[in-house]
Amino acid sequence: MKTWRSYLLVALACSGLVLAYFHFKPEPAPTGIHMTAKVAPEIAREETVPIIIDFPVQVYAPKVKQKLKLPESVQSNADKHVVASTKTPNDERSHTVTTLLDTSTGKFETYDRADPLPWVAVSTKSEVGMFYGYKDGEPTVRIHGQQELLQIKAVRLGAMASVDMTNGHTDTFVGVGAWARW
Repeated sequence: MKTWRSYLLVALACSGLVLAYFHFKPEPAPTGIHMTAKVAPEIAREETVPIIIDFPVQVYAPKVKQKLKLPESVQSNADKHVVASTKTPNDERSHTVTTLLDTSTGKFETYDRADPLPWVAVSTKSEVGMFYGYKDGEPTVRIHGQQELLQIKAVRLGAMASVDMTNGHTDTFVGVGAWARW
């Protein structure tokens, strides 16, 4: 009887995590497409103020718009100029990128700040893999899949499944759990 209750509890927990995952799942940014960047939440409600500049502003030559593969509407517009461009590291943290104008020189300077990990966030990372190795001295093929559902700082909660195939024998595992990534 206790085993039945344990399975029911695990099934309810998994169902709740899956429902929360699909409800709060953020949409990933499309690859290779320039999109207008969202304003950082820290300044989203702040007012902008005009400044008058009586000197030239330092911008990159028009050819960099093509190098950066900006949309054709930007490349063909002589009034749009590149003042900064940066790449952030591919890591576990979001980054806040801020570009400043020094009105004494007309030059722009860009800062990249790695943000702290969120206390709680929906995580959408998935992985699947196939490995060849030895289990109990026998050649084994392992197929593994893992889905993150929730992130609490560096700890991830999710589900995983694996299948081990050795000489006509198959072992399977399906479960939920937590792991840390840094």
